Amino acid sequence: MNKEIEKTFDELEALRNQYFSTKEFNGDIHKRAVPDKWSIGEVIYHCYLLVKFTRQFSQIYLPAARAAVKIGGMKAEEHDDHMDNIYAGPTMKAPKILEPDMGREYSKGELRLMLEEETEKLKVLVQDLTDTEAYTIRYPDPVPDYPNIVQAMKVGLIHEKHHYNVLMERERR
Repeated sequence: MNKEIEKTFDELEALRNQYFSTKEFNGDIHKRAVPDKWSIGEVIYHCYLLVKFTRQFSQIYLPAARAAVKIGGMKAEEHDDHMDNIYAGPTMKAPKILEPDMGREYSKGELRLMLEEETEKLKVLVQDLTDTEAYTIRYPDPVPDYPNIVQAMKVGLIHEKHHYNVLMERERR
């Protein structure tokens, strides 16, 4: 696995371990601290949906993109692994597909397991990418400015970190 991608997944696991061990994440995760804002459970589910959507898209997109890189002899001019925090500015409304419309209240353990299972599936999809593929293939996502695979994995980490930080701030008020 590309070293930067592996490092990002390790940081994501550490981030989840840190937040899931807090008293806030071990309390009533379905109670909204602010009426019109998502609960902890809803945010975790939203993060799960993003990982799942990324995995599902990657499952279809990566084989074709890898073939295009191989056949077309494409290669990124540089190995750019920098990713700005696109969530630092004004808040963005989540696309409908990523809104946490939970049919039931999952336990914290169930939500964590769902997140971990999707993350593992995503890891499998990117583990055999060459460095050339990881830095050359770009996701067709204009919000983070068409990130390469390394940058896209970092967007996932930045996304979860942003949501967990916002949650903790809100919960501690």
